[in-house]
Amino acid sequence: MSLHVYPPIAYIGRTVFIVVTTIIFIIALIAFLRLRTRKALLLTTGFGLFFAHGIIGIIEMLVLSFNLEFTEGWHLLVDAIALVLILAGTLKD
Repeated sequence: MSLHVYPPIAYIGRTVFIVVTTIIFIIALIAFLRLRTRKALLLTTGFGLFFAHGIIGIIEMLVLSFNLEFTEGWHLLVDAIALVLILAGTLKD
């Protein structure tokens, strides 16, 4: 098993991504709890997926023995699903 060594900018980028997605997810969650609409649910789910994906990514970087076998294709698929949910929430009447 080969251990990955990431450059410092990767840690900074992931940390910023987690902070931003946490803030957006909390705002979306508060909006959903107030409105209880399908539109808010889709948006909250999409941003929640980005948040969970960021947490998994930082865990993969910090704990080298933690390996979910996430290939680049899986990362792109999770991001695409999150974007589709956000788009569906945005376009929902």
